[in-house]
Amino acid sequence: MRNKLIRWIVINQHPFTIVEEPSFIELVHSLCPNAELFSADTAKRKIIELYNANIFQIQKFLQETSGKLSFTIDIWISPFTKVFLAITTHYIDKNWKLQNILVDFIQIFESHSGENIKDAFVTGYKICQFKLK
Repeated sequence: MRNKLIRWIVINQHPFTIVEEPSFIELVHSLCPNAELFSADTAKRKIIELYNANIFQIQKFLQETSGKLSFTIDIWISPFTKVFLAITTHYIDKNWKLQNILVDFIQIFESHSGENIKDAFVTGYKICQFKLK
């Protein structure tokens, strides 16, 4: 159940603190009275651990990918006017199917000028820089 709850928090972009909200705890216990929930700090730690494990897996996978990688970037502005840059890599797999992986999702704190976008991209692609020559 813990892993499914962490996955639900991440996929639906809920705050870590949702696990400590009384109405959420009540809902979970109404569905499963014996459920043991964890703290927001534990949720945050588990998400960071999952992120770090996935970064390693993506690095390893892309190192082993034959052929070229292509990158695209997309800027997204949240409803709270925070600016984010998504970096995606694209490649053709061994079955000749186009694949893509979200490499990074970076908040941009300054204006999204060309220079700031370039700086964010350079910082964000470090996961793949072994492929860039």
